[in-house]
Amino acid sequence: MGAERAESSAAEVACAVQAAEELFEREGLAGGAEVPEPVGPEATCAAVERLGQLFAGLPGMMRFGLRQQRDNGGDLSTDPLQGLSEIVQNADDLRASQVRILVRETELLVAHDGSPVRLPDVMALAMPWLTSKADDPDATGRFGIGLMTLRRLSPVLEVFCDFYRVRIGDPDVSLADTFPVPAPFAEDGWTVLRIPLAAPTEVQSSDVDDWLNTWGDEALLFLDHVRTVLHQREDGSVRSQLALKWTERGTYEATVDGRDTMVGVRTAQATDGTSWQVSRATVPSPPDVPRIRKAAGETTGLAVALPLQQAVDRGVPGQVHVGLPVIELGLPLRVSAQFDPNPSRQQLNDTSWNGALRPLLADLWAAAMIRQLRLDPAVAWQCLPLPEDVQAPKGPVRKLEKQLLTLAREKVSHELRLQTVSHGDLGLADLAVCDEALASVLSESEIAQVARRTAVLPQSARDGAGRWQDLLRDWAGHGGAAPAAVSVPMALHTLLGDESRSPEATVALAAVAIDNNETFALRWNDWLVDASGARHGLPTTGAAEVFTDKAQGLSKVLGLSRALHSAFLAENPAAGKVRTWLSQQKAFVTGADPVPAIRLLAGRGANGSAAPLFLEDDQLVALRNGFLHVPEKERERLGRDAGHAILLQGRRFGPKGHREDAKVKVRPAEAYLPARLDSVDREDSFETAAGAAVGLAWLLPRYAKVLPGAGTGLGARAFFHLLGAEKGPRLRPHPGTEHRFNASFPNEGLPARIMGGPSERLNDLQSRSATYTLADCDSPDLMAVIRNIAAEPDEHVRRRRAAALLRVLGRGWIGCSRDH
Repeated sequence: MGAERAESSAAEVACAVQAAEELFEREGLAGGAEVPEPVGPEATCAAVERLGQLFAGLPGMMRFGLRQQRDNGGDLSTDPLQGLSEIVQNADDLRASQVRILVRETELLVAHDGSPVRLPDVMALAMPWLTSKADDPDATGRFGIGLMTLRRLSPVLEVFCDFYRVRIGDPDVSLADTFPVPAPFAEDGWTVLRIPLAAPTEVQSSDVDDWLNTWGDEALLFLDHVRTVLHQREDGSVRSQLALKWTERGTYEATVDGRDTMVGVRTAQATDGTSWQVSRATVPSPPDVPRIRKAAGETTGLAVALPLQQAVDRGVPGQVHVGLPVIELGLPLRVSAQFDPNPSRQQLNDTSWNGALRPLLADLWAAAMIRQLRLDPAVAWQCLPLPEDVQAPKGPVRKLEKQLLTLAREKVSHELRLQTVSHGDLGLADLAVCDEALASVLSESEIAQVARRTAVLPQSARDGAGRWQDLLRDWAGHGGAAPAAVSVPMALHTLLGDESRSPEATVALAAVAIDNNETFALRWNDWLVDASGARHGLPTTGAAEVFTDKAQGLSKVLGLSRALHSAFLAENPAAGKVRTWLSQQKAFVTGADPVPAIRLLAGRGANGSAAPLFLEDDQLVALRNGFLHVPEKERERLGRDAGHAILLQGRRFGPKGHREDAKVKVRPAEAYLPARLDSVDREDSFETAAGAAVGLAWLLPRYAKVLPGAGTGLGARAFFHLLGAEKGPRLRPHPGTEHRFNASFPNEGLPARIMGGPSERLNDLQSRSATYTLADCDSPDLMAVIRNIAAEPDEHVRRRRAAALLRVLGRGWIGCSRDH
């Protein structure tokens, strides 16, 4: 039996040596699995030793070049622990579910439970740029150049698995010394990699902790098999880890590259509770597009991971993965495809293969976004790009970011559907949004009404940071679908005068108009609601009324005020803003102070556009009493203007000399005082001189009793004079004046020759070589009185009236006044 066993062992060794030689003679490792695998420990060691001999037997220049390539592998990555990520990636390709890391004083150990080491793997480990996975389209890791990044830590890598104990890099391939693997660290059949450290400080446990923390659990999102990466202590306890817990969710259909494609979706939850929604699809590989040193299968895998709320709150950065993360993406999402990375695995190659994968991945992303916007839109907005999210300076990632931006505008915006309470799923074109200023004052139905859309973009579909607004603006500006936007002017145009809206709602909307300086609508709509519920427009200057908080004082007596609805008088910011604005427009007064009402009345008289108010006796008394409160400096101006704004009972003479008393109403500012209200003897009054002259209006004498002056300081005579009533003929600028002089002397003058002008005036002007006189006045009422006196048939009466007129003129005309 011993001889037979020895003979069998020798045959196994011979076969293993032959297998090593055959493998060494191949051009590449494609089909390397066809080479017989050594059987037993002796044969395995013999195969490794024979490979070492073959490497040692290479010509000197070839050995030098090979070792230089291996030594340069440590410079491929800026990450000193990049080799660990290569181990994790290779472990996933070998269907490992777990990777363990242990830092000891003089060595770094990594173990995984994936498929065991085979002879072609030893060859790939020894030669940079050589991979045993070239004919595996699904593998993303590399043995040779990938693991050579470990040379930043050590020139030597040892691999232990079953009967294999291999030392790489000392100088090429040799048998490693037997190594006692710590019992809690790796189990039978696991692969253990040992990296000897030159010094205890080369790699510390805290370095690995930091490295894992930088990666985050989400680094494992697109690995097919690895679920945990454990950093252990010597006793087997866990210092730190990466781990994901998966929950199956189902499938949905998407269009990728124009084909209906089934997409599998499930949720991955990290150890800190953050979750990701991961969509995976398998699609036909781009036709006739080669990969770099890699086989392209008939199909290729795509995946997109969208963060759920906790991940967004945590601010997890976006990444492009090729299995593990390769390069950052400008959005907080993760995407993966069988891209060709550069040797450092820190960038993508700008190849035709990568370019062909990009639109396929973008299509899957768009489908995932459309689905997620319906399910959880408030979070999904974060994964949609704005122009500033195109952050990569150049290369494939920039092209991918720009493609996502274009697809968001041209596809996602048009195809997404959002859930509404009353109308089910609706597209953006069926929805409305409003200016932020309107959000708290309009109901959803009002917003939809103004926009003429079916519904409003649901509140649940908006993120708190307002990114949804930025995206919708971007889409609307680049041909994308977007809700109709309701501006403040649009809302005012449609709703301000809507009588079906409550006064409270009207006040709130009016306050928004004031805040946004959109007060034009407030001037042209009937939106002011009085206490009875009736609606009114804003009183214009000289209007018949003003609004007040309650009917009281002079404004009430004169009928100038309407009490506003209680909604306008409420103690809240909106109502206060509206009242302040109305006050500034002189449309709102408060309290019983008569002066604001008098100013309002005077404004009407000065404007001349409103019909004058006829005052009953009690109203006239109230007005006189109100003037007692007007400051002296304003009293004369307000009095004359108020005299144009009111009507009182009067009398005049008709063309046939008959006195008309019935229903004659006159403006005090255009009327004359009767003799009873004049301060002179009746025979000297203007009423005596005027007689039955046509065109003159007189206040009724009875007002002397209505307005007794005792104790007031403003009796009937003084008050009517304040209102503009005159005791002598009223003067006006002469209608014959002409503009003659230049800008330095712009007065109007009366020509020397004028029809009806006295000869004495003409002679005087000619003697002075003057052609014009200035400040000439005219008095139609005086001429009417003179003509009436001249027509008086009774000589005695005619003389008496003429004498009275001369005395009136003597008292009142100290010069020609332009006042009228």
